Amino acid sequence: MFEIEQKLGVANKNWLMSTREKLGLIGLLHCMNPCTVLELGYHRGGTTQWITRFAKKVITVDVNEFVSLAPGQYSNLEAWNCSTLDAIYRIKKEKLYFDLAIIDADHSKNAVFNDVTGILPHSEVILMHDSFNPECRKGMLEALKTQKTHAYFLDFIPSSLKHDGLWGGIGIAWKSNNPGLSKEFPGEISSYNAISRQSLWHFKSKISGIKNLLCAKKQSIIKNSRILGGKLLGR
Repeated sequence: MFEIEQKLGVANKNWLMSTREKLGLIGLLHCMNPCTVLELGYHRGGTTQWITRFAKKVITVDVNEFVSLAPGQYSNLEAWNCSTLDAIYRIKKEKLYFDLAIIDADHSKNAVFNDVTGILPHSEVILMHDSFNPECRKGMLEALKTQKTHAYFLDFIPSSLKHDGLWGGIGIAWKSNNPGLSKEFPGEISSYNAISRQSLWHFKSKISGIKNLLCAKKQSIIKNSRILGGKLLGR
């Protein structure tokens, strides 16, 4: 698929999305032409480079140090080097509202729940990456199933079982007069259920999953240390 990405001009090894996810996001941005976009989870700026092409104003948030370099690349971008919880607190305090929000930060269930819940009152449309990851999906569903403002569809762009388990997929939520779970076709059955059962017997992904969990715990410790260090230094 990297070959077709090169032909289409979307190849970027730092952009951790599948080809269909990249093209789906670009298509949505092209149709929306959003004025304001919030990105929770900058990583290395793979998604950011496309958001800034279509939006008039972008705010990107991440705890890693790379995000601080982003404004030097894009004149319409503001970078917040902080946790998503701190960012949401600031968004509420400043009463900001976005045409589009993209959630792709901490992938634990509680973090996803807090991100989605916090952003719901502040965005017209919300994209949620890794909607096919079990923990992410639980956090999304928990945040969306009882809210009364947005319709949602977690299989907007489906994913598949990969060597390191269930990752990828994009869910979408949008401000609606008919909030709650939405389906594209009557009687539609999500492919997530079959793939998640298949993943139970996928030994290779289990090993990779354990490695990813240990890596995530390490990154979480580093992140929390940075946040604590910043607070102690008065940043």
